Amino acid sequence: MDVTRCLLQCLVLAGVCMGTEWLLEDTPMAADADLMARALWAEQLSLSLLPAYSLAPDPTPDPSQCTPLLHEFANISATLSNCLVSMARPVRLCQHCYKEYAQLKATMSKIGNPIQNSTVSCSTILLRSDRVQVIVTLNDFFDDLWSDSKCQNCLQNNSSGISNNTSKFMDAFDSLIQCFNNTMREPPISTEQGNFSRVCQNCNDSYRHLNNLYNEFEHTNALCIDLEDIMNSTRKLWSKTFNCTLPCTDTVPVIAVSAFILFLPVVFYLSSFLHSEQKKRKLILPKRFKSSASVANIQDKSN
Repeated sequence: MDVTRCLLQCLVLAGVCMGTEWLLEDTPMAADADLMARALWAEQLSLSLLPAYSLAPDPTPDPSQCTPLLHEFANISATLSNCLVSMARPVRLCQHCYKEYAQLKATMSKIGNPIQNSTVSCSTILLRSDRVQVIVTLNDFFDDLWSDSKCQNCLQNNSSGISNNTSKFMDAFDSLIQCFNNTMREPPISTEQGNFSRVCQNCNDSYRHLNNLYNEFEHTNALCIDLEDIMNSTRKLWSKTFNCTLPCTDTVPVIAVSAFILFLPVVFYLSSFLHSEQKKRKLILPKRFKSSASVANIQDKSN
């Protein structure tokens, strides 16, 4: 809108100046002084109507004030990268790297906020001064990784600590691992039930509790990559390493529903067969009706 207004003003003023120039050519020399004064007035008016931002350069911050923020971002991004890689296996990055991530976001806020005793920020120098935009690219990378890991689900609302659900899940996991370690120190036993070891007996309740917590958090969207990785590794350990099985309590309903579904085609074909037989019976004519019909045909032939 401002650009359009500026262009219109320039066109009007150009017309005024051109009209003044035409008058200078067509008037006698006595009126030259008055016309020159009008031309000078038109020039001063055109300059006064131009926007202020076109007459002065954009304010830029002092680079020496932005250098400390650049070093701060470099140090905290290196610390965060080291934490993320260190906690990649087993995955514990949400629980151990949230402080470094919060510091990174605080540094980005400092870069975007105005400098002290000034109205400009360091974002023009640090964030938008080149085509590559290294700081912006690194910040977007950390944001995408944090979002894909769903770390916010395992933290408090202000990301100042671990949530209560995460602490409860980790306590249940520690109890299960302690049960595994204590039971493995005991001598193995063999039972008539096949692959039902002492670990499966002693740690069954702890495993059920951990599995129930995971299912509960899954329905309430309270899971992050840390808890998902813990549950996946625990289930592999329970089923493959210890060869334990968790009995399914819904076996009877599943069998009943499956049997009902398998029995539906039998019911369908049986009902179709009975329905077709009933129609055939309705199409059979009685003998009395046949005899009367034959008599009528004989009479027609005789006539």
